[in-house]
Amino acid sequence: MQYYQVFISAEQTVQAYRILDQLIARQLVFGGPVVGGPAKFLWNFKESDVPESMRQHKLLTLEQDYNYIITYTREDLKEELVEVAEAASLEEVCMISFLPMEPNRSLRILLDASFEDREKGLQPEPVDAVAALTFVPKAQISSRTKSSDGAVGTRR
Repeated sequence: MQYYQVFISAEQTVQAYRILDQLIARQLVFGGPVVGGPAKFLWNFKESDVPESMRQHKLLTLEQDYNYIITYTREDLKEELVEVAEAASLEEVCMISFLPMEPNRSLRILLDASFEDREKGLQPEPVDAVAALTFVPKAQISSRTKSSDGAVGTRR
């Protein structure tokens, strides 16, 4: 099975979460961060959905704050992922990139478990908890991460 790291564009953070929520609800992506910041784009407004006075065959640069969803998916989910993301997006062009990747075993197992039984239509539910930062003694650090080369499920 081919796995992908996926980048999906969104003009605003709220739009990014709208897209991510729709994709997670259908178990099309693993989930991940919404990363935002200043951006600059090269744009030709000739065919764009902008006021008529701006529709010229002219290359312009556009500066704005911008967001990307960074997530993971599998080959068999790509087509539906594009359909759902484009339907949820408010952008004229929802930019979606699929970067082929070779995950380590632990990530592959995690991804497969996340996409398991998706045909049953189970709806993901929010957990009634929050992530909390903790302190880990240096001597225990190497034993906290699941091993990709030992027995499946073992820790380093």
